[in-house]
Amino acid sequence: METEQLHEALTRAGLTEYQASVYLAVLDLGEGPVVDVAERTDVPGSQVYEVVRSLEEKGFVETIDRDRLHAQAVEPAEVMAELKQTGELLSSAADEIEERWESPSPDQHRVSVVKRRQTVLDRARAAIENAEVSVELAAAADQFRELRPALEDAARRGVVIHASINGPLEGIDPDGFGDSAITEIRHSPPPGALTATVDRTQTFVSPNYHYDEEFGVLVDDQILSFMAHWTFLTTGWVPWEPFHAVDDVESTYISIQQCVHELAADWHDGAVIEATVVGSDTETGEDVELTGELTYILVNESPPARNPRYEDLGGNVTLVIGSDGEFHTVGGWGAVFEDVEGQVVRVEDVRYPDRDDASDGVDETDTDAEATATPDDA
Repeated sequence: METEQLHEALTRAGLTEYQASVYLAVLDLGEGPVVDVAERTDVPGSQVYEVVRSLEEKGFVETIDRDRLHAQAVEPAEVMAELKQTGELLSSAADEIEERWESPSPDQHRVSVVKRRQTVLDRARAAIENAEVSVELAAAADQFRELRPALEDAARRGVVIHASINGPLEGIDPDGFGDSAITEIRHSPPPGALTATVDRTQTFVSPNYHYDEEFGVLVDDQILSFMAHWTFLTTGWVPWEPFHAVDDVESTYISIQQCVHELAADWHDGAVIEATVVGSDTETGEDVELTGELTYILVNESPPARNPRYEDLGGNVTLVIGSDGEFHTVGGWGAVFEDVEGQVVRVEDVRYPDRDDASDGVDETDTDAEATATPDDA
């Protein structure tokens, strides 16, 4: 590197023009009187002593009092370490500036592409820290460990957390979550992409480690987030068994499709199902919480099969909740025609008032007729 380039690098690293000139002169001399250093630079003689003292304070040189004040360069290891650290900081700052320039704020763009996987992880963490209702996360073990503090805090605030760990459980003890507040954790053995969907509106995606290029996608859109949710539900959640769940987690749903998939048989069998729905009014957008009896289920305007498949639940799914003498229709993600867009459904109780065991004496004809009675019939 030429002296001029080295001089420029030192000034960019934080030295003044005079400090850079004096340090390079001392470095070339090895040791010498300060007046000789001044002759090798453009620094005025009246200021060179002050510059040398400032370099000594920074650890670049040391002075020796003899007949005249001498200066010598210190062991360069510390200087080089400081310069390298500064260079790494500047490099990281340059990367971050580029990322921020390439990734406008979500209120300006619904979809943004970034170059680094870590950026996706950082943005996902920030969204989880501000989550209000739900988080669906699929992540590798180390990514989960990095996000876990934010997940635990969100869960303690009442946010429903469904987390699926992809690939090997490196550094994770499945039996070590006894005190975790996270709603439910499952293990998906195949490696997969990092995906995090927060409050139905934000989604963060990055390819898994086996992909040969780093990039990520930041989504601020409910429709696109629903696509990520459906993929997570059908491939990253439903097929796998939980290894951690808080009490009664089996009765908490953030997907109306999963709720119907698991409750349809009970409903067909005439069970009284008490549920609480947390969501928003489809007309005003105001928060809604209602508790009552699940009186009716519709899938594409018809009762569901007794054991519906997920592919049968891909259309319009509606729950009818009877509460305080009124019937309220509850839709799923992006509900328009129902009264409420249900975001969380908690089943409080499932009971069979007319028999002790749901499996004894079931008359399919009678129960089907009973189940298909509409709220108006009631």
